[in-house]
Amino acid sequence: MSIDLRWATAPLRLLLCAAALVILSGNAPTSAQEKDAGKAADNQPAEETDDETQPAEESEQAEAEEKDPFAVPENATAAELWEFITTVKRNRGRTLESVTKSAKAAVAASQAIRDIEGVDSGDEIKAIREQLSALSFLQRFDPDSKKELKSLLEGLKNDERPEISQIAAAEDFKLRIDSARSASKEKQQEIVAELKELIGDDFDRQDYSLASNLARSIGASENVDVAASLYEDMAAMMSQSEDEMLKSRAPKMLGAARRIRLPGNFMQIMGTTTTGENFDWDAYRGKVVLVDFWASWCGPCRAEIPNMKKNLEAYSDRGFEIVGVNLDQTLDACEKYVAKEDLTWTNLISDKEGELGWDNPLATYYGITGIPTAILVDQDGKVVSLKARGKELDRLLEEILGEPSAPEDADEAGEDADGAGEDADEAGEDADADAEDSDAPSDNEQDPDGDA
Repeated sequence: MSIDLRWATAPLRLLLCAAALVILSGNAPTSAQEKDAGKAADNQPAEETDDETQPAEESEQAEAEEKDPFAVPENATAAELWEFITTVKRNRGRTLESVTKSAKAAVAASQAIRDIEGVDSGDEIKAIREQLSALSFLQRFDPDSKKELKSLLEGLKNDERPEISQIAAAEDFKLRIDSARSASKEKQQEIVAELKELIGDDFDRQDYSLASNLARSIGASENVDVAASLYEDMAAMMSQSEDEMLKSRAPKMLGAARRIRLPGNFMQIMGTTTTGENFDWDAYRGKVVLVDFWASWCGPCRAEIPNMKKNLEAYSDRGFEIVGVNLDQTLDACEKYVAKEDLTWTNLISDKEGELGWDNPLATYYGITGIPTAILVDQDGKVVSLKARGKELDRLLEEILGEPSAPEDADEAGEDADGAGEDADEAGEDADADAEDSDAPSDNEQDPDGDA
């Protein structure tokens, strides 16, 4: 979506879970303390000054210092209010208290923009979306915000202007997305039809968010053909968009359709290794290969490394190999991490400008928008799984290659790797949940409004 309020990031989810334990800063003095302070003040001799009152400059300075940074400026223009919203979002801090104040300030400032007489419709729509984003975060733990969100949605639904009422319809549609994963194929097709009717002829960033989340939800079911078709329809609409960001992402939507159709089919891998050589995918035929899309900055990617090493040690003599596809922004970042962790397998990374990070050609070809993405390919070159991480990787390798023959002194390391694999799975699931529950991307997911 066009919203860029990232209230519900991973650190904040942890804060929300521990909200009952949060101690808000700024302890107020007790009444006894206030009385003691008052008596002490009465017993002190008056300070001698040249004037009976403070200079006006000092008074104004003190007033400025005491000004609440979350107080919405009065009688401000739309431009001034947008600047204020940008500032409170940037300075929201990392505590639940500060983030809550920041979100509430954004809600209030957005309402102030909407209340401006003759406000531009573009500003009003943007302000509404800011309100929805912040209130969606706040309502998770603040009953008043939950009521405010409900009231806002009711007002939007009853608005006579189609461009406003459609925003409420989009919010309602998010609930339909949640149910799509477990729905029948026929019901999924009905939901897709509803989405297309909601979108109409103008495909914007809000539509992109709804459609991609729906495609991902359906893609997690057995009906991947429904999801793949939706990705292809998205690509067609995005390729015609006047929004350059959406237009540039169209190939990734085609790639996503290609990726979710991979199970049971052949996977093509091409590119350049970190040593500058052309990668020979045919040389891996007859082996079981884990194709791992990763980056050194990705926490869940790093957490899975011990499990990958463990399995490589256990199964390398039976033909198990790993090929990494690195999404770092520089070759240096990749090489430093590979050296630090002593990664012995081949990694691919482009050496061309505009093909690093999320723009890696293979990431585009297979529509990779979240990492780690671990794809397991069997000896025939056909894809076995799109989620080969942690315990699932262990299970698949044992199913294909038999029980591992790890050395005795590796038992403890194996247990540690198992735990790391489980942590990586949980982190990945949390990232997926973030993507579905929030308009904002997680730290290891590509941002619709820019790269992560």
